[in-house]
Amino acid sequence: MSAPSVVRPDADPGAPDGVEDGVAALRAAGLLGAQHDGAAEEETAEGVAPDAPLLLAVDGNSLLHRAHHAHAAGQHRDAAGRPVWALRGVVSLIASAAARLTPDALVVGFDCARTSVRRAEHPAYKAHRPEKHPDLRAQLDDAPALLAEAGLPVVVAEGFEADDVLCSAAELARRSGWRCTAVTSDRDSFALVDASTSVLRVLNGGIGGSPVLTPRTLPLVTGVRAGQYRCLAALRGDTSDNLPGALGIGPKTAARLLAAFESVDDVYAALDDGREAEVRDVVGPGVVARLRAPEARANVARNQRLMAMRDDLALPDLDALRLPLDVARVQAALGARDVRLGPSLWALVGGAPPADRWSPLPSWVDEAPLPDGPPDDGAGAPEDTAAGAPEGTAARSDPRGVSRPAPAAPPPPREPLGARGLARARKEPGEDQLDLFG
Repeated sequence: MSAPSVVRPDADPGAPDGVEDGVAALRAAGLLGAQHDGAAEEETAEGVAPDAPLLLAVDGNSLLHRAHHAHAAGQHRDAAGRPVWALRGVVSLIASAAARLTPDALVVGFDCARTSVRRAEHPAYKAHRPEKHPDLRAQLDDAPALLAEAGLPVVVAEGFEADDVLCSAAELARRSGWRCTAVTSDRDSFALVDASTSVLRVLNGGIGGSPVLTPRTLPLVTGVRAGQYRCLAALRGDTSDNLPGALGIGPKTAARLLAAFESVDDVYAALDDGREAEVRDVVGPGVVARLRAPEARANVARNQRLMAMRDDLALPDLDALRLPLDVARVQAALGARDVRLGPSLWALVGGAPPADRWSPLPSWVDEAPLPDGPPDDGAGAPEDTAAGAPEGTAARSDPRGVSRPAPAAPPPPREPLGARGLARARKEPGEDQLDLFG
C-alpha cells in the first residue's frame, strides 16, 4: 500500500506565519467563528461516505504542551505535590474536541521519548531545542500511562512521533471506510488533509474557536492545495525542527511555485530538463539561482525524507478504539491524580449533551443545535418568544438577558445516546459533521 504524501512542517520566525494570514482569510470569508451553513461538500475518498464513522486522532504531545503553558499560572498539583495542570488540560481538550465532533472512536498518540529514527538519520534534528521545564517533562512522562489507565487508547511507537501515529490512524480510517480528524496545535498534520482526513488545528481561542481544515479550506490557510504541504514545508524549511530549506525561499514564494507546479520534484525536473524559463516566469531569476544552489537542493531532499510521516505503524483495530469510555474508570484514574472532571466528559463516556453548556435552557430549545461555547453579548441566541409563551407558563429571563417562556415542568432526563447517536442528534439536514468547523 502506497504511503500518502504527508509531512512535518515548520515555523520560520523571519517570515510571515501564513497560518495567521489564512485565519484572517477564513474570517473575512465568514467561515471562522460560526457554524458553516452551506450544504455539505462531498469531500470524501472513493468508498468513504460523508456520514461514515469518525476516528479522532489526537496529538498528545502538542495538546499537553499547549495545556502546560495555558494553565501553568494555576500550579495545580496533586496530593503528592506533583504537577497535574497539563494532564487535566489535555483531557479537557480531548473532551472538548469529542463534544464538538462526536467521534465514534479515539486514539491518542505521543512521541517516543527514548529513541528517534529521524535523529538517528540527522543528528541535528531538533537538537537546538532547550531543555523542557521539569514540570512539563514530568507531565509528558506521566501522560501516556495515565490516559491509558483511564481507558483512552494510547499509542507510543518506538522511535517515532505522535505525527506518525496520526498519519497511521488516518490511513487505518481510510482503509476501513471511515473518516479521520487529527487534533493538534501544530502545523505538521496539515499534510494529512485529504478527501477523508481533516485537521482540527487548536488555536488560542480553544476548541470551539479553532478551524477544521479540509481540502476546501486548507488553501486559504497555507496557500497550497491538499497534498502539496510537504513540498511547501520542504522548500521553506522548519526552524522549529532545525531543518533549513532552500535558503531565501519563504512560504509565499514556495506557494507561488506550487501554484504553477504540482510538486517540488516537478520544479527541479523543469530546471534539469532545460525548462528554466518556466520557473523563472513564476518566481524570477533570483529564486531560480537559490533553487539551483547545491546546498538548497540537498536541504530540500533531506527535508522531504525527514518530514514524511509513517502510515504503517501498528495500531489497535478500530473496534478496540471505539467510544464510549467507561466513566467510572476514567474518573477513578484521573481522581487518583486529583484531576476531577465531570459533565465535560459526556462525549467521551456516552452521556447526553447538556441542554446548554453555560446555563439550563427550557425545553423549547431542546432540539436547537448545540453551541460551541458561551455566546458573546447574546450573539446567536434564539429569537425572543416571550410574547408567545404557552398558556399556564410565565416568561422568565435567562442568564443572557433575554426573556424566555418558563416550562410548565422540567424536561425528562435524556438517555445516553452513544457516539453515533450524539452525532445524529447534533446534525441538521444538509450539514456535515466535518464541514469546515464541525
